[in-house]
Amino acid sequence: MKNLNLSAARTMSVLGTPGAVGAGLLVFLTAVYFSAVLPEQARLGELRQELAQSQQRKAQTAARPQSDVEKLAAFYAAFPQAGQLPELLGKIFHSAEDQGLLLEQGEYRIVGGAGSTLAQYQITLPVHGTYPQIRKFVDGALQEVPTLSLDSIHFERQKVADNGVDAKIRLVVYLGRKS
Repeated sequence: MKNLNLSAARTMSVLGTPGAVGAGLLVFLTAVYFSAVLPEQARLGELRQELAQSQQRKAQTAARPQSDVEKLAAFYAAFPQAGQLPELLGKIFHSAEDQGLLLEQGEYRIVGGAGSTLAQYQITLPVHGTYPQIRKFVDGALQEVPTLSLDSIHFERQKVADNGVDAKIRLVVYLGRKS
């Protein structure tokens, strides 16, 4: 042990302060490599392998021809269920708030027979605001809720000089029915 200390002291005197700092950094970086970099490289290899397997499964699925029944089932499965309606309405109301419009009241009803594959939730909203506000509200709502459609919109201005217009907007949210 005494010879090791003597050898280390002799090496330090030969290297000087910059050499000692360099040797210390070399020891530190070696420890960092084996404790952090090497395990992360292994993890990266695992992730690349998972990605390749995932892409292979996707390619196999895409290569498999879907029947018309499967395509139709996938189409209907893309529609939100009735349980998601409050969230969808929240997006519509938020779109109105973004444009400074107040939705005080509205008419809501389910349209369509029990035998249909899709349920239609009809929303009729009276709105008062400027024409650009109302247009941006409708555009925003249609973008936020992909299964929303504009059924009708009616504008009315009491006087030509009025800035605001009254609008009656009828929207329909299409909902999937459980099979």
